[in-house]
Formats: sequence, structure tokens, C-alpha cells
Amino acid sequence: MKRQLIIGLILVLLIGVCFSAYFGVDYYQTQKEEKAAEEAAALQLSSFDSDAVTKLVIHTPELDYTIDKDDNSQWQVAEGDAMHINTYYIDALCTYGCSLTATKDLGTADSDKLKTYGLSDPISITYYTSDADKPEKTLYIGGQNPTKSSFYVMQDDDDHVYLADANTAGYLYVTKTQMRYRYLMDDKSSDILKLTLQRNGETVYTFEDTSGNSDYKLTEPLETPIAVNNANLSTLFTQLTELEADDFGDSDVTEDKYAEYGFDKPAYMFQFTQATGEVTTLLVQDFDPLTSSYVDCLHKETNEILKLDSSYLGFLQKNASDYMDDTVCYFSISEVSALTMQYHGSFNDKTIDIDDSFTFDDASTTYSCNGKSFNSDDTELTEAFKTFYTALSEISYESLDTSAQAPTDTEPALHLEYTMLDGSTHVVDLVKKDDTTYWVFIDGEFTHAVVRQRALSGEDKVLETYTAFQKLLESAAA
Repeated sequence: MKRQLIIGLILVLLIGVCFSAYFGVDYYQTQKEEKAAEEAAALQLSSFDSDAVTKLVIHTPELDYTIDKDDNSQWQVAEGDAMHINTYYIDALCTYGCSLTATKDLGTADSDKLKTYGLSDPISITYYTSDADKPEKTLYIGGQNPTKSSFYVMQDDDDHVYLADANTAGYLYVTKTQMRYRYLMDDKSSDILKLTLQRNGETVYTFEDTSGNSDYKLTEPLETPIAVNNANLSTLFTQLTELEADDFGDSDVTEDKYAEYGFDKPAYMFQFTQATGEVTTLLVQDFDPLTSSYVDCLHKETNEILKLDSSYLGFLQKNASDYMDDTVCYFSISEVSALTMQYHGSFNDKTIDIDDSFTFDDASTTYSCNGKSFNSDDTELTEAFKTFYTALSEISYESLDTSAQAPTDTEPALHLEYTMLDGSTHVVDLVKKDDTTYWVFIDGEFTHAVVRQRALSGEDKVLETYTAFQKLLESAAA
């Protein structure tokens, strides 16, 4: 009995020791977590809603600015020198400034230390939210530590110096270059409806989306039914959205100062109008892309000089034809029900006359030439016919002569009349310009396009593929 009592007392003692140990460890862990939370809270230098920011007051050794929102909630310069402001960067200042966390508290610092840390005259950003007279937070950004991994920062709540990660605090190290909007295009989501290039005062081209369906047409210095290559234009539009300044010049170059800066007679004027109605005009001085690394360009609407990399200005050297289809006229074989072709000219040093009629039923791969029918059962003949039609569709022009007048003699050397499946017709005429070239007319309209003879009689071109097709057709009929 006595032994059992002793064992019971020992068990009670062990249970007590276990409970004491458990609660002791739990208390220690709780204290440890509370201390860590206090330390983390002490390193949380700012915590507020970035979307609630209505105003920023920014000071750096080179500038003082007050930025607030206009009636459309867009960032604007309220106080400070005129500047085309980088609204994306202001958003970043709000995003990274609203939740800045330090990595280490260095404690207080004397004046010598503050100077070493770059905090004797630091960059300061004061954030305002709902109360326009009472700031939400002021952050002071100094220099970087020796390893460049952190910035020295302070806040308005205490006199301690902190380290903050460079990947975050680096956005708060404000410079005038960062404050200025770097891109040529303001609203990158708005479609371009019109764009014009002038060189030395002469219009090189104006393209317009007259229908609002991204169906662009050349409207200056001439109108032509030659189709615009929308893919090439789209590439240009992408280049424009990505075009940004590497550096800046003066920001107050008004029209009365153009002569002083060399923009009174610019070598290039490039302008585009977007769906929002916003117009952007770039005046560019003459430059040699092989020797000039950067080019001074004036953004007319903001009065700013942008220093642009010359390698990104290649579009200023382009001509209208670079954005046009290089073929005279293209109709898919699946869209055509009939074609007449008339040609009088030379081929392989012989004068030939062609006057043929073709019918198409591409769905059943059944065709005819002058009443002689053939289909996909005759693979070689059908392929030869399609090769000829492809060559016909790929007649290319060499240039657009913008200064030319329509010829008075419009008798065509090559006449093509397409009848479409919907019953509509289209006519393409090549009219002799001289012994080796032709003018192009589409549906009776002078296009200013010049086609060379080799586009008709060269290897794998219209006349060669037509001759090959006719030989097979004659063999099949024999």
C-alpha cells in the first residue's frame, strides 16, 4: 500500500513538472513571438492605401514639386517647373511608399553620420490622403550602403536611421529624369487613326483609318487604290508605343524659341492622331543614322526636347511604299468566278496576243479556259493553272510616282477583268509608260504605280507560267 502511494506521488510530481515545462515553453515562445512582432512593427515604416493618395510633395537637391490630381483624377504638376510628368512613376511612388518595410534599425545618428548616409539633405516624399492639410507620411531617402543592397531611410515618426531593400527603396530615390515622362505616346491603349510624315517640308505620306475599322488608306500626297499593308503599319504602331527618351533637354521650347534650338525648319515632322483626339507631333533635326547615336527631337505638344536613340528612328527614313502591299491587286482564287485576260506585247523576243476567258469553281476545283474544262483529276494541268493565277496575283510594282499625271492614252497593254462570286467586277489595266514600264489603273483609277516589264515576263512570272499552262492545256486536248 505504501509503495502504491509513493508511485502515485511520483506520477503527480512528473505531471506537474511536465505542465510547468509546457507552460514555460509556451510562455517563452509567446514572448518571443510578441518581441518579433514588435520588432517587425518597428520596421514597418509606412502602411496606408496607395490608391487613397491625393497629393505628393517631393523635394530633392535639384527640384521641388507638388503633384496632385486634376478633375479627371490624373496626376499633374501643381507646383514646380512645367514638366510632362511620368504618371506611371508617380503611381510607383505611391505603391512602394505606402508599405515601406525596413530590414534593419541603425538607431539614431549624429550629423556626420547623416551626411555619410546621404541624409543631411535627403530626398523627401510627403504623402497626403483624405486630409489635404495633414500629411499621412513623410519618408526621407538617403544614399546606398557600401554593398548597394540597401538605401538609408528615415521617417517623420522618429529620428532613427533604417536600411531598406534597394529593390523597393530604389523606386523612391527620385530624380528629375524619372519624374519626366519618357515615352512619346501618352495613351498606349488608344488606336492611331492618322499619321503623317514630312521630310524637309514635303509630305511623304499620310495614312488614315477612314472607316474606324483599322482599314488604312494612303490619302496624301496622293490617293491610290493600292492596298495598305496593315501588318507593316501595325509594326510601326508597336514601335511608336515603345519609343522612349534616353535623356532630356530643355522643357520650355515654345514656338518662339524654335529657331534658337534649330527646330524652325526641321528635317522631319512626324505626327499621329489617336482615337481619343490626342495629337502627338515630333520635330526632328537632320541626322546621319550611321554617325549619330542620339538625336534631339522636339515633342511639340509638351515643348520638351527628347534625346532619342537614332537606331529607333528608322521609320523617319521610310516611304509610303514601305507600308503598301507590293502587289498591284490581289484576289483569292476562292473569291473569283470568272476572269478575262487580254495582253498585247512581247515575250521571249516574240510579239504575242492573248485574249482568254477563264471560269472558276474552286470549291470543286473545276476550271475552264476558253470553254475547255479541266479539274483536279488532271493534277499537272490544275497545278499549272494555279501557278499561273498565283503569278497573276503577284504582279508587283516598283515604285509610286507621286508627282506623275495620269496619261492621256489609256489603251491597256494588259487588261484583267475579275468577276467575283457576289457578281461584282474589278478591272486592272497596265498602260504603256515607255518600252520597259507600265502605269497601273485599278477600276479605272490611276494608281501612280509603275510596273516593270520583268514583273510580267521574268522567270516564273505571268507570261512564263501562262505559256507553260497553255502547252499543258493543248496537250490535254490533243
